[in-house]
Amino acid sequence: MEEDDDLLEADNEFIKTIQLFFVKNYQNLFNDIKKTIDSGEIDKAYRLVHSLKGNAGQIGKTALQKAAVDVERLLRDGKNNVTEDLLKVLDIELKAVLAELAPLLNEGV
Repeated sequence: MEEDDDLLEADNEFIKTIQLFFVKNYQNLFNDIKKTIDSGEIDKAYRLVHSLKGNAGQIGKTALQKAAVDVERLLRDGKNNVTEDLLKVLDIELKAVLAELAPLLNEGV
């Protein structure tokens, strides 16, 4: 059973590392997404939202992942069909995840 404990600990450390990466690197992501949409850089906005979707899934944040899926779908054709309401949901969900993970910044993982 010690081997199972070691694997579980390694898994937990890996998840913590991914979460720390997320919270460090996505502090300004919503602003970046909004700026690229507002400036007409829809392909870039799509890539940012697509990355967010994948990373949210990796850390098990399904509400954020779904919000990203909804925005991504409306950017897919290279046009800005995203509503303010969907952007607001994405912003709220991202802020919630960042707030939840913020204590990791102080742990020095």
